[in-house]
Amino acid sequence: MLSFPLQTGSNHTLTAQSTTANLNGTNIPVLGYQPNSILGPTFRANKGDTVNILLQNNLSEHTNIHWHVLKIPAMMDGHPDQLANAGSTFHYQFTLNQQAGLSWYHPHPHEKTGKQVFKGLAGLFIINDAEEAALNLPSGQYELPLVIQDKRITSNGITYNPSMEEVMAGYMGESIIVNGVYSPYTEVATRFYRLRILNGSNARVYNLALSNNADMVIIGNDGGLLKTPSSVKEILIAPGERLDVLINFSGNAIGTEILLTSNEFGNGGAAQGKQRFKIMKFKIA
Repeated sequence: MLSFPLQTGSNHTLTAQSTTANLNGTNIPVLGYQPNSILGPTFRANKGDTVNILLQNNLSEHTNIHWHVLKIPAMMDGHPDQLANAGSTFHYQFTLNQQAGLSWYHPHPHEKTGKQVFKGLAGLFIINDAEEAALNLPSGQYELPLVIQDKRITSNGITYNPSMEEVMAGYMGESIIVNGVYSPYTEVATRFYRLRILNGSNARVYNLALSNNADMVIIGNDGGLLKTPSSVKEILIAPGERLDVLINFSGNAIGTEILLTSNEFGNGGAAQGKQRFKIMKFKIA
């Protein structure tokens, strides 16, 4: 069943650590910002809030945090020369001065970013503001943050050993997980839901669609809320991109199962877009 990372506010300590997580029924070694998880907590804060986050690095190598798309001072943005060495800390402090939207955070050390993210270090950052609140969008249990990733999973952990070809074309995994769960499902009511989607994969592109061919109404993307919503049947989302989507599950009979899939697409080279595959399932309850 789909699970959701812990939500926290603008004051928090993130501990980069080696831990374990249950992926596809097996406890394996991973990296995480909290015990027994490959994802960090989801930060939720308001425009104008001051953020205070302490990074405690319990890894055996240096790391840092890049706040993807947050408009913050350069010294706070996780540049490769702003590091927490093994066993040390880094204090991030900044004020949120941008419109509501979905961002994310991940390490950004030179030549270690790909490995640390692929093995589990990432999380969401949600900004709210008064303009968004006035729209009365689905919230609470009807707002679903979804981090879609692909992993190479073995009994020894999540493997990251790219060949030279994979360094050039992109390192991808055979297992698709959502919020750290392999092939999950979640129950939904017959009403509108708001999906806050991050492609947290290193290289894989997804062509998102619903198995019942229903519309997905895009209300936001990397830059925040759109001026005008757009209804689509499928949408490409590249690594690091975010989508804010409304889906109407009303009109479906109780017990109906609807898949979120990645459909075939062109111009993906030899490595991508050649097959359709399942990402997760929605069960009408």
